[in-house]
Amino acid sequence: MSISFSGAKKYKKHNGLSSLSIIKKPLAAPVYYYRLKCGDIMLNPLVKTDDYVFKGEKIADLDIFDAVPVHSGVSGKVLAVYEDMIAIENDDIYRTCAPMDFGKEFEALTSRELLWIMRENGVCETRTGTPMHVLLGRQKTPSCIIVCCFDSDPYVSSPQVCAMNNAEKILSSLDIIFKILGIKKAIIATEGTVGNIYSDFKYLLRFNEDISLYSLKPRYPQSDNDILIKTVTGHENEKANALVLSAETLLNMWEVFERKMPVTDKVVTVSGDDILPPDNFRVPLGTPVSALLTSSGYLEPEIIINGGVIDGEIIIDNETPVTRTTKAILAFNDKKNIPRYRKEPI
Repeated sequence: MSISFSGAKKYKKHNGLSSLSIIKKPLAAPVYYYRLKCGDIMLNPLVKTDDYVFKGEKIADLDIFDAVPVHSGVSGKVLAVYEDMIAIENDDIYRTCAPMDFGKEFEALTSRELLWIMRENGVCETRTGTPMHVLLGRQKTPSCIIVCCFDSDPYVSSPQVCAMNNAEKILSSLDIIFKILGIKKAIIATEGTVGNIYSDFKYLLRFNEDISLYSLKPRYPQSDNDILIKTVTGHENEKANALVLSAETLLNMWEVFERKMPVTDKVVTVSGDDILPPDNFRVPLGTPVSALLTSSGYLEPEIIINGGVIDGEIIIDNETPVTRTTKAILAFNDKKNIPRYRKEPI
């Protein structure tokens, strides 16, 4: 079913996403930076200067429920431990830490143990940064899960790329969430610009009556939580009692339970001026924005935006690191090329 919400703004998709789109690997950076602030919580560093760390090794944590640890996305020597950040020199070898031992077979894990595994492996909702063990462990159980497989910003395509060819993995993680919450109802929301994402889910769900599938028209701000819930359920969130999760979050869950390794990477769209084609990169967390810009051909852009072109934030320092919520880095060699429909002036 192809639908959209009342009052939607129609924009032409800039990202050129197609069924042939791939996730690329960027140029490696010499130093990676890891912020110690998790929401309103300041984590304690678990390493000190000159320590050697492996990819996936826990480098910061705090022994409280709402915290989620930070894991290194590369291997190398700790250059410095600042008050709010850890800097790690990349040795370009990517030695990986040992996989996590669950202690029992997956089928025997309880809901509490599943939540603990997600916490220890840094699984967060990539749209908001909220730890998944906090979202799923809340007191009020949602009646429905909505999986958002797109971003309505015309310059952002990382969520679509994550959903592409990964429908089976996403549905597998959805089963884990059903087990934790004790529910069975879900809605998969895709965007009509990429037909094979919809068709992959449609094939896998052909005998499933508990999971609905929608193909939404490309409109802004269709991916906003409240609007998405109203669009696919017909009710405001207070009545629908739905929890929106991104496709990338569920893909990260699958990686954690399948590979028994923490979340160390993020898929990021790099786009901007029309003179350069948009790219999607899978990058280690902590990657400085400068490495992404260089990989896409942006050498000295005049304006850098973190997030969507409509309401993203201006980046002053191009050594700003990629975090769990970084969905796109947009660069414009001439700020006159920025679309006129941007909310905030440059």
